[in-house]
Amino acid sequence: MKGFFDPSPSLLTPREMVKTLTKRRDEELFLPDRAIVLFTKGDMDLLLKTKRHAQIDAWSRFRKIYIFEDSLTIVTRVFYGGPNIGALVEELSAFGVREFILIGYCGGIDETLGVGDVILAKGALREDGLSYHYLPLKEGEGELRIIESQWFDEWCVKVGHYPFYKGIVWSCDAIYRETKEKVERYRKEGILGVEMEVSSFYGVIKYKGLSGIAFLIVSDVFSGYNWAPGFNTEALRQGRERLIRFIYDEGIR
Repeated sequence: MKGFFDPSPSLLTPREMVKTLTKRRDEELFLPDRAIVLFTKGDMDLLLKTKRHAQIDAWSRFRKIYIFEDSLTIVTRVFYGGPNIGALVEELSAFGVREFILIGYCGGIDETLGVGDVILAKGALREDGLSYHYLPLKEGEGELRIIESQWFDEWCVKVGHYPFYKGIVWSCDAIYRETKEKVERYRKEGILGVEMEVSSFYGVIKYKGLSGIAFLIVSDVFSGYNWAPGFNTEALRQGRERLIRFIYDEGIR
């Protein structure tokens, strides 16, 4: 794959974009240092129910961002896809956020996984597009094939007794090109699941010197090579609630 990485300064900055769209000053847009990011309205509503919160008015023209009462933690939603999470990290970090907790979904590749299981993503195989604009193809003498979270070890300790899986996931932009050959190959390599955002997320995090960790709920599985969806199941609901309880206990500060 051709590398797109260019270390020269960007002409369009997230700070100027946010100020232009919100029509607010820097000091009005300042954010605390931790953000919890989710993809679905249902997940955000479930998390917001756990603690009193208020919407940050200065951002309201552009993004709905809420801050928990008596905390230094905000929560917001983003659309699926690597470019969307990458832009969000750029924008929030431009105004103070330094720690990002992502709550997402994935398809299970490892055949021990079931719908509703939760993965703590140590890193992600780069089959996205965005990470190649932030990080080169190679690091040192080797190929930078997998991006890992530098925050992973700390979150392993926090997970404690929670029955979460830990490992590498495969980030693939092309949802309908998750092929039999690739599933077989990556399963043999020990990759746990497939999704669309984590390598983009970790790529921007690494480039900007931030802290980021991704938790993924298994929403569907490949049983052998047959796809088995679990989107509206009780198992998925229980897995989501289990993860939200953990984030309430350990993610809000």
